[in-house]
Amino acid sequence: MDKYDNIGDNEIRVIGSVPEEKESPSIEENATKENKGLRSNRAVVAAVFIVLLLLVAFLIQRSCSGHNDEKPVVTQLPAETLNAQSYVEISDTIINNISLHRFIPVNAKPKLEVGVIQKFPSDYILGAMAADFGLIKDKYEVIGGFIYRGNMISYSKSKYGFCALLPDTTVIGCDLTTAYFEKAIDQKGDFFRQYALVHNGEVVSNPPTHKDALRRSLCRLNDGRLCVIDTDMSVSLDSFSIALQHYDVVDAISLMGSGAAVRWAVDKAGRRFIAGADEYDFPDVVNYIVWEKQKKGK
Repeated sequence: MDKYDNIGDNEIRVIGSVPEEKESPSIEENATKENKGLRSNRAVVAAVFIVLLLLVAFLIQRSCSGHNDEKPVVTQLPAETLNAQSYVEISDTIINNISLHRFIPVNAKPKLEVGVIQKFPSDYILGAMAADFGLIKDKYEVIGGFIYRGNMISYSKSKYGFCALLPDTTVIGCDLTTAYFEKAIDQKGDFFRQYALVHNGEVVSNPPTHKDALRRSLCRLNDGRLCVIDTDMSVSLDSFSIALQHYDVVDAISLMGSGAAVRWAVDKAGRRFIAGADEYDFPDVVNYIVWEKQKKGK
């Protein structure tokens, strides 16, 4: 038997030098060490969170690369169409199990309107709530850069997507520093920001923080026409963007699409289709993108 096995039950064999006995740390010292560890862990978590935010911003910026090549949609209508009938082409489809409703205005010109629309003027054949608004310091304000008839209402760059409505062109783009903001001021036009969904035929990555919801968008189709596309079911922002891409959409930004957000359209037979809470008590900063009938002389 090995000599080291010869140890009694009440004996402890120490091999090597006996370490110097140290005083046990106090409760206060242990607490201090634990607090330092917690602060260290919090610092690591904060650093990881910042890195994730920077990564999301980078992905969005990369999705919006090539932002200088936005293709304006000419909204000055030919003379022969000025007295033609104005209406909305309405169609439905299902893509990736998402039900989509598309509204294409015919013989109409887009612009922004601000304020509660209770009786939807008959000259507006298509309309939908545009820029988001929220309660900021006990006051409702538009969220994101916003220009109305050449007057700057808000300068915020909180969202990459934008729509510039100028006298002769409408541009849907993806850029935080677009020159169209200043052009809208100079030309007495309109401008608003929203989330970019599709840019130059490519889906734009958005933060995965958005919950599934009813969706609505302002789109430019591959034939150059503008339209509004929405869902009647809750889906994620990315799923909606992919469905739009498969529905001949080249550029798209989101519009207000919650259950209360209003959208209306008048078809060729004069029937009016309304979605949302049209009698809801919205604040006076509520805003719409509308398409107005074109008449001779306008």
